[in-house]
Amino acid sequence: MKKLITTFMLLSIIFISCSSIKGVDPEISNEKRNRAAEYAQLGTKFFSDSDFEKALDFFFLSLKQNISIDNDEGIIESYNSIGKTYFAAGEIKTAGIYFKKANKSADFLGDPVLKAKSLNNLGELLLAEKKYEEAMGIFTEALEIIENPGKTEAAAIILHNMGIVYKRNEDFENAEIRINEALSINKRFKNSKEMASNNYILSSIYSKRKDYPAALLYITEALNLDKKIENSRGIAKDMYARGIIYQHMKSFEEAYIYFQKSVLIYETLSLSDEVIKTLVKLEETALSLSLDDDAENWKTTRENLENNK
Repeated sequence: MKKLITTFMLLSIIFISCSSIKGVDPEISNEKRNRAAEYAQLGTKFFSDSDFEKALDFFFLSLKQNISIDNDEGIIESYNSIGKTYFAAGEIKTAGIYFKKANKSADFLGDPVLKAKSLNNLGELLLAEKKYEEAMGIFTEALEIIENPGKTEAAAIILHNMGIVYKRNEDFENAEIRINEALSINKRFKNSKEMASNNYILSSIYSKRKDYPAALLYITEALNLDKKIENSRGIAKDMYARGIIYQHMKSFEEAYIYFQKSVLIYETLSLSDEVIKTLVKLEETALSLSLDDDAENWKTTRENLENNK
């Protein structure tokens, strides 16, 4: 991450105002616009693989191309992509810098969808900080900006996040309503990744209600969708969640299988915090199955990872 901060220091510090540059050759502009889009696609690929350093490399390259042709929409999308990557990597403060840049640029441009996306990202930061009332205010503002919330994928993401706020506040009825609204939109757009996220949260809601058979149905749907699009991080999360549900159901053998599957995927993605979290569950489940040697091995592996962080 330090290399990236050094390499793109000017892009981090300078706020790019939205203004029209005259006299740019259209052919050059299209060439650079296409290159920016290609870099963004590569960034998204590496982001999906949880390779955040490579993702940032390509998102910054995309940003440079967009800046060079004064592509306002592209600049805002790049800021948001960079912010999301830092956010996923756990660098919350840096993520906030780029989300604020995106939000300020969207204000200047006056594009309601880009403004809503940028606000949503700021809301997600507040959600991560457990500032639920502030987050809900931001999500509500973002949804109101969109002219027809029932017809945009951006609205589905905002509705999903509103559902998470309700769930965190244990208002499961409203949480389910919002998530189902989001799911309905995502089904219309055939957005498998977001549909998987919706089903994941629905599973969590039913698990909180202790309706474990229903929770299992939703997490199975999430897992099938994530497998369909080869979303490795999503698959690992779904399998971990299945393990938790099976634990609650006292089906420890099934839980043990899914925790093992989950930890292997997290290991391939080099997500050490998730590996450690899953190793804790493996140790617990091994003890429930009277697999004392296994439990000791999981414990030793976890302690070694914690000491080497």
